Amino acid sequence: RIVALPQPFFTCTMPFKPPANPKCPKCGKDVYFAEKATALGKDWHKACLKCGKCNKTLANGSFLEHEGTPYCEKPCYGALFGPAGYGRGGGVESHKDFGHAQSELQKK
Repeated sequence: RIVALPQPFFTCTMPFKPPANPKCPKCGKDVYFAEKATALGKDWHKACLKCGKCNKTLANGSFLEHEGTPYCEKPCYGALFGPAGYGRGGGVESHKDFGHAQSELQKK
């Protein structure tokens, strides 16, 4: 005895869809597990997690953030957002600026 199966039984649609990969906040591309660095509550490419001032590649936990942008702990964050005064943010330059013609340290 042969039983006729309903037509949708033979369709080849796959009900499972893999979850979408998170997007990198810097470049907007998919972030795959092997290249993922989680910081600031988001998944980044390891190469995209860079200081907002000097563009140095950052490791997890070795940076501070301001308004969602990561910065080097020392000296970029302190130079931009730290307290003003001797040896503090206002008069201290980032390591990126040291030695350049426009450097405040060379003018003194």
